[in-house]
Amino acid sequence: MLYDIDTRRTRGELLALNTARLRLAVLGRREAGRITEYLVNNRSFHQEFSQTHDDSYFTESEQKKYIHYDCESFRFGELVPLWIIERETGLIIGRVSFFNIAYGGMMNCATGYHLDEAHTSKGFMTEALKAAVQFMFNEYHMHRIEAFILPENRASLELVKRCGFEYEGKRVSYMHINGSYRDHEAYYLLNPGAVTKN
Repeated sequence: MLYDIDTRRTRGELLALNTARLRLAVLGRREAGRITEYLVNNRSFHQEFSQTHDDSYFTESEQKKYIHYDCESFRFGELVPLWIIERETGLIIGRVSFFNIAYGGMMNCATGYHLDEAHTSKGFMTEALKAAVQFMFNEYHMHRIEAFILPENRASLELVKRCGFEYEGKRVSYMHINGSYRDHEAYYLLNPGAVTKN
């Protein structure tokens, strides 16, 4: 098992998972300051590959709104927004989220993620994504998880391949990134424990 669910939640967490080096948590509004600091510090680093945001996004007041939306959506089973915290330092170093969650005959969702610039190339994102995917398969019983990545984002493409995702094709004009709508490469991962019937 790549994670364990920690019932001793702190800081208003709605959910907390522990991995070898990380804590993956759904954080409450009291963490708005720390989340804003992380986003501001990485604004330039994330800009090339992130959806377009105006200046207001990088304020604590706006992040409180986003956190409120995250928490309400999590309670209704529509979103799993996991902030990545380095257990050794307590620093917020990234995020992996699962959205567009569909139940019933679909049982699928999409994932997105980002990491602090100073913590890249240390295996943190691989550790976080592998554990979070396993959590979604085990606890939400997802059958399929999708990822959509800009073709020039080599680090992200290598990440999903390390985590077992398979290439599916191109999503044309999928998301507004850094000023324009961009095509994305589509990848998917199937739950190895799910029953599949053709």
